[in-house]
Amino acid sequence: MSYDLIFVPRSDDQSWDDALEAAEGADTDERPGAETWARLVVAARQVLGEVSLFEGAHNYELTHEPTGIQLSYYAEEAGIRVPYWYRGGDAQAIVTAMYRLGEAVQAVTGLPGYDPQLELPLSDAVAQPELAVRVFNDVAASFAERGISSPSDG
Repeated sequence: MSYDLIFVPRSDDQSWDDALEAAEGADTDERPGAETWARLVVAARQVLGEVSLFEGAHNYELTHEPTGIQLSYYAEEAGIRVPYWYRGGDAQAIVTAMYRLGEAVQAVTGLPGYDPQLELPLSDAVAQPELAVRVFNDVAASFAERGISSPSDG
């Protein structure tokens, strides 16, 4: 279970629902650009520090082991996944990092970002980070009610 940000092509007159639906039907066999990926890696390292890299047949991926943040990059789509391990001040810090990385993805790829948990464009979500922090806190509370702990409970 993770908090996700999605980056897909979207025209000015297209709703996010339509853009996401179109992205689901897109051909994912095309290889993403290596030059763009290299710029994404540099940007991710500026935000997160050292990251592990993976190269698939049709995508690239990086992982920041200390936080669990993952960035996947396909030819016409990117995504950020953050595990729901965080609450309180830790959630605030992870949301800040997640949104900074999201802004870098937008800048490097030109793909607009969307926060499906909040149902907001990334630019609107970034302006209200407390909303994402609340989601992390709510999920942590739900986990606690069910006796599920996370690495950040240590």
